[in-house]
Formats: sequence, structure tokens, C-alpha cells
Amino acid sequence: MDVNSICISNVIVGGFERSRVHPEITIVKSLPTLSVVQSVYGSYRISVENKGTAETGEGGVFIAPANATQQINELPGPDGTMTAQWVFFDVEINKKHRLEELFSFPLLLPANYNERIAELLARAKEKEDLPSRMPYLSEVVEILLSVAGPTEVKNDLAARLQNYMENNYAGEVSAADLCKMMCCSRSAMYARFRDLLGDTPVRYLNNIRIRHSQELLLDTDTPIAEIASKVGIRDQFYFARLFRSITGTSASEYRKLGRRRSTD
Repeated sequence: MDVNSICISNVIVGGFERSRVHPEITIVKSLPTLSVVQSVYGSYRISVENKGTAETGEGGVFIAPANATQQINELPGPDGTMTAQWVFFDVEINKKHRLEELFSFPLLLPANYNERIAELLARAKEKEDLPSRMPYLSEVVEILLSVAGPTEVKNDLAARLQNYMENNYAGEVSAADLCKMMCCSRSAMYARFRDLLGDTPVRYLNNIRIRHSQELLLDTDTPIAEIASKVGIRDQFYFARLFRSITGTSASEYRKLGRRRSTD
């Protein structure tokens, strides 16, 4: 497809340097924008939509499409610290499609681009307004396009399933409703759901619930039992087991460590 125009918006450029990193904790997240994230010192272990796991290595860059479920472990350097930087942004092509709707990207950017990405993100962070950042962000997009492959516009059914799960995670998501949406039998639904979204309905839903619970743990003082209920899990003990199995730690410890990290 010919690219006739590119519009960059909703830009967040940032980074961190942490002295206390806990690699056993898995962060489950999904962002509404395209993510380009670099481990300047230390490394990331990253999985996107449960489609395999990779490690960036020091200086490595991972790419995650908007609204994709990311499972991240931060792996510190030998001295226990980690430094990272990123850009989160929307890139619109031809005034119609998001970049990741038209192109697919490798999970990890080829290593020969690492130095240039490091320089571009560092320069963009130095600037305070979008016009000043645009030359650097435009080159980041050029690099993404250079490693991209064409993809079909996202399957409409996959998009509807994603929206349904995101909008109903706090309530009941039944197999019957999914079968109705997909116009298929129960047995066929499970296979088709995995083909479209890369996981079983239960695991996909549980990842959404735990992701939202992580946000509530860090951003509010809501009791854990209430958080479990808010994300659609009425059994507090099941929530505790599920949270630990996905993140590698308890909800209370995650809250404690997450808030401590924010002050590092």
C-alpha cells in the first residue's frame, strides 16, 4: 500500500532509571497507542498477545501494537538497576488507518537499529513540545516502516471480540454469547477464538481482569477484595491464586513494590 500521509498524535515520550527491580513480577498491560520501548540498561522479557516470549537484551527494543496485551518482566543489570525509555504514540496512515492496522512488525526491532533508536528517543525526551519532537518521531516511524511487512486490515470479528471482552470483563462473559457472536458451535468457538486472539477465552479474559486489577492496585487505595469484585472475580481466594499465577507475586506485594518503584 502506498503511504501518502502520516499523522503522529497522542505522543508520550518517557523513561525511568530504577535501583530496585523485581524480575519475578510480571506486569500485564495494554496501551491504547503503539509502543516502542527500549531497555537502555538491563533487559525486558516480553510477550505480546501470548504469541511467544523474547528478551530484548541490553539496548534492545520491543514493539507492541495498540490495545495488545503485553506481559512484561523487567530484568536488571548486574548491579540490580535498570534504565529504559519509550515512545507511545498514534500513527495514522493516509488519514484512515492506524499504522499497525496496515503493517505488522517483529516483536523485537533488529539490533542494528538500537543505537539510532536510543539517540532518537533521548533527543525527543529533551524536547518539551510536539513540533520540536516531530523530526525524531518521524524517523522512528521510518525505521518501523523499514522493518514492517504488509498485513490485512484487522479482521472485523477479532476487533469485535476484543471490544466485547474489554467492555464486559467485570461481568459475565459466557461461552454462549461468544458462540452467538461467532456464529458457530461451542467446540468450534474455542479453536476459532484462539486463531483470532491467540489464546483461550478464559485466559484472555483473566489477563484483562488482572491487568485492570494491577491498575487499581497502583492508582487507588481500594481494598484487594473489592478490587477482585470490580474486575469480575467474586471469589477473593481464586483472585489471589490467579493474580500470583499470572504476575508471580501477591496482589498486596505488587501494590507495595509498585508504589516503591514509582519513587525510585
